[in-house]
Amino acid sequence: MVDANGNLDVIEIKKPFDDKILRKSLYRDNSIPTSELSGSIMQAEKYLFHLSKWGVKGEETLTKKYAAELPKSMKIRISNPKAIIIVGRDQIGGAEMSGSQLLDFEIIKRKYANMMDIITYDDLLRRLNNTIVALGG
Repeated sequence: MVDANGNLDVIEIKKPFDDKILRKSLYRDNSIPTSELSGSIMQAEKYLFHLSKWGVKGEETLTKKYAAELPKSMKIRISNPKAIIIVGRDQIGGAEMSGSQLLDFEIIKRKYANMMDIITYDDLLRRLNNTIVALGG
């Protein structure tokens, strides 16, 4: 994803299934991420690592590759890229997440907040609805 200023970010999109955020079973009274979420985080971290390592040469390569899709004077910039992971639903075992599960998920999200935003499809829809309401729609 390229923003209006040419800065590059990564979006990792997974399928919107239930039970893809936290495991149903607890580990020492804590909800832990599923392999789907852990794998998505690792994949996004690797993308960010390689993009950052690519530097100016990567900016030039990507700008040339996507020149036809970019405004004429825009250049892609790799300046501390971030990732957005869209994964799963706010449900575990067919029910909404409990307060404890929501807290554990929030802790996981905040652990990676400096490099990525982890959101569920339900959260994405809530954000969209809140934006529509804020705009008077």
